[in-house]
Amino acid sequence: MNSLDGAGAPAGRQLLGAPQWYAALGWLLENAGTAEFPDAFAATIRQLVDFDFTVTFAYHGADAPVCLHHNFQPQRYHIHVSEYEIGPYLLDPFYKAAANGTRSGLFHLAEIAPDQFYKSEYYRSYYGQTGPVDEIAFFIPGNTSWAIVTSLMRSPTRPAFSKREIRLLRIVEPLIRAIAETHWRTDERLKVAGSAQDEKAVLRRTVEEALEARGIPPLTPREMEVVGLVLEGHSSESIANLLGISAGTVRIHRKNIYAKMRISSQRELFAIFMKAPVTPG
Repeated sequence: MNSLDGAGAPAGRQLLGAPQWYAALGWLLENAGTAEFPDAFAATIRQLVDFDFTVTFAYHGADAPVCLHHNFQPQRYHIHVSEYEIGPYLLDPFYKAAANGTRSGLFHLAEIAPDQFYKSEYYRSYYGQTGPVDEIAFFIPGNTSWAIVTSLMRSPTRPAFSKREIRLLRIVEPLIRAIAETHWRTDERLKVAGSAQDEKAVLRRTVEEALEARGIPPLTPREMEVVGLVLEGHSSESIANLLGISAGTVRIHRKNIYAKMRISSQRELFAIFMKAPVTPG
């Protein structure tokens, strides 16, 4: 018996019954509303599941996210926070889930990512630069329509989060969420409602500005939809299902888009989105 749902439930119950778990919960409650809360949150979760990195972002519509807490060293901070906030957050599956109304729960990246996400240029750029990581995230409601997302990451040298570990965290998620929600509602950075822009409009404008800066002709509305979904990591088949067209039509759109942009790869497309110098791929 080695899992939490019948097979191996004792292991999970042993962790939840340990004195250290209750001590950590007490510390978490004691620090709600203080600057120590994020560290207490991480320490509490570590009583059950270990991880290497954690970052908490607050999302409001398509506004640039607010980084509330992290434990990154400078290189990872530059990639996962500084560069991320410029615009690539629009392609992040956790951001997309928050923008589409997910307000609470625990999610594994693989559960909510597009079918080709792990082959996408976004994944290669923002995870690959420091080594691919496995990631899970707590979604916590904030003030008004803010969504707080606390991600836990494991480096590529570690095993991915197991089903048993994820089940264990889902058992305690309602309690952890209630405490965290109480804390984040006191954060002054989240008192302002923000502009609540439409995320599709922001992504479209970002691409349009990049194209205009390079003297590339504007794309049609359908081509813009396809570009956005390609950047997110959807395959032609997935895009076809989302847009209600055939996969063959999607491939024609992609061919026309690449011809207009004078590019030949998703890497070059991503470079344009990032407003970076385009080098032929």
